[in-house]
Amino acid sequence: MDRFVEETGSRAAGCDPSHVMDYYDGNTVTGLWNYAQSFALNDRSFGTTFGPSHIGALNLVSGQTHGTVPSQPTTKVVQGTMVSNLEPTYDDCPKPALNAHMTGRNIGDVLNDGGVSWGWFSGGFRPTDRTADGSAVCGESHTTVFGRKGKDYDSGNEAFQYYASTANPHHLPPGSVAEVGHSGPANHQYDLTNFDAAADAGKLPAVSFLKAGCYEQGGCSCSSPLDEQNFIVGTINHLRQLPSCGYGPHLPLLVVSPYSRVNDHSLTDQTAIIRFVEDNWLAGRRIGDGSYDALAGSLTGMFDFTGHHRAPTLYLNRRRGSPRQETGTSDRASSRWSASTRRGRWPPVDPTRWESRSPTARRSRRG
Repeated sequence: MDRFVEETGSRAAGCDPSHVMDYYDGNTVTGLWNYAQSFALNDRSFGTTFGPSHIGALNLVSGQTHGTVPSQPTTKVVQGTMVSNLEPTYDDCPKPALNAHMTGRNIGDVLNDGGVSWGWFSGGFRPTDRTADGSAVCGESHTTVFGRKGKDYDSGNEAFQYYASTANPHHLPPGSVAEVGHSGPANHQYDLTNFDAAADAGKLPAVSFLKAGCYEQGGCSCSSPLDEQNFIVGTINHLRQLPSCGYGPHLPLLVVSPYSRVNDHSLTDQTAIIRFVEDNWLAGRRIGDGSYDALAGSLTGMFDFTGHHRAPTLYLNRRRGSPRQETGTSDRASSRWSASTRRGRWPPVDPTRWESRSPTARRSRRG
């Protein structure tokens, strides 16, 4: 870190090269301080390599910056490795004469191979206009908390645009909210407004990367950590208000069935039960009118209807809760249990309804 200030300070018009770093603590960036007090903060996490923002973006999505193919000779690429910022080849916004693309693979390719839904969401990705040849124009801009105006989109921070396999050069939108995170014309590259729409509809991809507009990145020429805080807090507050993030108290759910698996860690709530009923007996019809059944997780992970696993027969002592040594069932009850299971009845007859009692006691209970 020797001579960091002297070597990295901007000497552009109007810039003081000594103003490279500033100090922000919990008294200034209060939101981030409060998150650190309540959640996990790793204070030994580093950039993968030294370098500017585009290098960091590439390390985030592929873990390396080699395999770089520049459009023309440049000192920004050394022996096939990008060492300084270059704009991606597969992006209209903008596409300067000197640009670069990457060979090899990134995490998006791996997610696609695994059939996992995913998306990268960038501020300002949505075009504000198009040229005569259909190329995107990304002219959206905003004002920072200090009153400075800055653009939203920075193509070099959208690292998937360097790879032909995961790029969306013309910034095409998804065909629908349901398409977000899946194959389509957008090729997993979206505007931040698409993230908000998918979140509100309960259709977020399994993996989402979010990149604030340049004015809220905390690292662009016009942006500060307070702008970055504004983006982070706004996003988290939005997500925390969604039904998927706003459950009530923890209520463990127990399923007792001959088809039940041993434990399950799927995210569910009370309406998962009515969704299970709807899916199994009502062909997926929903209640409507804002019912959470449309957003509920599935209970299918708690069952195994393939026959590969059958839950054991277990009878407990009603007072002590410990396993009983004898089943206490009559032959008649056992035969009904077996018969109903063979016929595939759902639900099967519960043998605990046929506890051993005298005929008189059974008649009295029924009557």
